[in-house]
This record gives sequence, C-alpha cells and structure tokens, in this order.
Amino acid sequence: MSSSQSMRRSRRILSVVIIFFWASEYCHVPYFTPYLTMLGFGASAIGVMTGTYGFTQMLVRIPLGIATDATGGYRRVVLMGTLFTTVSSFGLMFATSAAFIIFCRFLAGVAASTWLAFSVLYSAYYDPEEGVQAMTSINVFNNTGKLLAFMLGTIVATLWGYRYPLVISFLTGVVAVILALQLKEVPIHKEPMRLSVLAHTFRNPSVLLPALFAIVLQMVVQGTAFSFTSTVAEELGATSVQIGINTALFTVVQVVAGGWLGKHFTPRLGTTKSVAAGFLLLTASCGIIAAAGSVWQLFLAQILGGAGNILLMSILMALAIKRVPAENKSTAMGLFQALYGIGMTLGPVTVGRLADVRGYSFAYAMFAVLCVAAAVLAGVTLPGLEKEK
Repeated sequence: MSSSQSMRRSRRILSVVIIFFWASEYCHVPYFTPYLTMLGFGASAIGVMTGTYGFTQMLVRIPLGIATDATGGYRRVVLMGTLFTTVSSFGLMFATSAAFIIFCRFLAGVAASTWLAFSVLYSAYYDPEEGVQAMTSINVFNNTGKLLAFMLGTIVATLWGYRYPLVISFLTGVVAVILALQLKEVPIHKEPMRLSVLAHTFRNPSVLLPALFAIVLQMVVQGTAFSFTSTVAEELGATSVQIGINTALFTVVQVVAGGWLGKHFTPRLGTTKSVAAGFLLLTASCGIIAAAGSVWQLFLAQILGGAGNILLMSILMALAIKRVPAENKSTAMGLFQALYGIGMTLGPVTVGRLADVRGYSFAYAMFAVLCVAAAVLAGVTLPGLEKEK
C-alpha cells in the first residue's frame, strides 16, 4: 500500500471513529435539560451541571495537549476519549443526585478534551495549505456524529422517554471503542520539547485571538443550542419529536453546508468578513429565540445558528494552529480548546442564572448583543492577524 493510500485509509477509519465518538457524547443532549428538570432541578443547578462539561475541558486540555506532544500517543488519547464517553453515559443512565451527575459530566468533559488528538491527527493527513478544508471536513464528521445521535435519541425518547437516549449514548460509545482499537499510530515529525517554544505558544497572539472568539462562540452555542433551547422548546409546547428535530437542525445545516462553506464561501469572503458573518448569524439565531412564539421559529433560529457555528469553528481552529511549529500543534490546539472551555462553562451557567432571574427571552437577547460585539471586534482585530507572516 502506497503512502497516499495509507493516509486515505487512516483518514477513513478515524472519520468513522469521530462519528461514533460524537454520537456517544450527544445522543442525550436534546433531552438532557428537560430530563434534569423532570428530576426536579432548577435552571441554575442545571446550568452548573451542564457547565461542568466545559469546565473540565478548561482544566484538562492544556496538560493533555502537552502530554500528547511529548509522547506522540495520538491513538492512545483517541482510545481514552472513546472509553471515557462510554463510561460517562453509562453512569448518567442511573444518576439521580447532583454530585453523581456532575461527576459523569466531568468524565464526558475529559472525553471531549481528547478532541485535540483527533484534530491534530486528522489535520496531519492534509497539506499545510489545506488547513481550513481539513478543519471543515473534521467538523463535518463531528456533526455527522451529532446528527446520528439526534436521530437515534429522538426515536428512543419518543418511544420510551427522556432517560433512554443515555442508553444510546452508551451503545454508540461501545462502537467507538471497538473502532478506535483498530487505529494505528500515524508518525508525525516531532522535536524535543523546548520550554522557550512552549512559552511562545502560550503567548502567541495567532493562538490567543482565535481562542478569544472561540470562547464567545462556545459560550453562545453551549448556553443555547446544546442546553436550554430544548427547555425553551418544551415551554412552547414542543413534543419530544419536535425537540429532537429542533436540535438536529442545528447540526443538519452544518453537515449539508459545511463543505460548501469551506470551499467557496470563506475563500471568497475572506477570514475577517467570514468570522463577522458567523457571529451575525448567531445574533439572528439568539434574537429569534428571544422573541419566539412558536416552535417553528426555533427551527429557523437553529438553522441560522448551525451555519454560524460551522463557519466560525472551522476558521478559528485553522487559525489557531496555522503559525505553530508541527511539534507544538497539539499543545496549541490544547490551549485553544482549553480556553474556549471557559465559554463552554460560562454559557450554560449564565443562561441558567439569567433565566432564573429574568427569563429565557432576556438571556437570549443578551447573548445576541454579545454576538454583535464579537462581530465588530473581529472586524477590528483580525485584519492585523491575517497580515502577520
């Protein structure tokens, strides 16, 4: 088998692992906040439980990135991720106390932290100049897994109730583990880690600026589409099928449009305008939900939000590792993902708190304002980053 054929084969195997890994992480997501509400928890408590997922990543991703750079054990890290998501889902099937739910969400956060290994390994299968396309492709597989999750979760939730998507999360996790065991290490050129290079990575503006925008992105997405939007839908009278469709639409548009955006939209519009456009799409999404009077309006909001998410995440991930030496890309990606873990933590906690005090409409309106501010900031700061050599 030639080198190029081996690369394509490795990419295909990893692509399937990615699909089932994210299916395990997200099968229960559309129904998780309604399920916790059913268990008797309030919005603030649910925000903390949901935010634990991001908080864990904020703590784990940097040391995990450093360790992965030092050892080159990308396959082992991927396998660890599939194992942790499986155990997390199994625990949540039986969890009823806040402490145990938080512990299981911690495990899920550790699993998600291994995404840096997926990202760097997958990008190694592409030429350096194809960075945005590589990140777009991996996000498409990421979202394909989430779409599969939402389809399966909707079916079992409709048939048996909100608890049973957790069973599907467990089963898809088992499949991911089996597939991950078949992966082989792909050699990536590495040099001995130097503290000076490591320190430079941590103060590199080409990593930190994309991470800042990713914090805002994850704050909005995790606080809305992947947590409380399902609760808003339920309050508007949505059925379990409609809740599943509502969440799935956020992902469907990313699977359908992700490749086109990476190949055509971003190159024509440019990095700065594309980032601003992504945040404006999120602005529209949050604004529509804030004023929504029917589930059908939420559907439109999810489509706009999904398009904004895939557009932003693909560009920001590519920017974060574009100017980093090969031997430190995993560390840079770990830093990038750890920093956006701040947003993943603050998003659900903030929405939960604002909802308890002023209601969901107010919370979503505040997030719309935040997205407008991010779009303006992108227009001011990113042109300078693009000019850097």
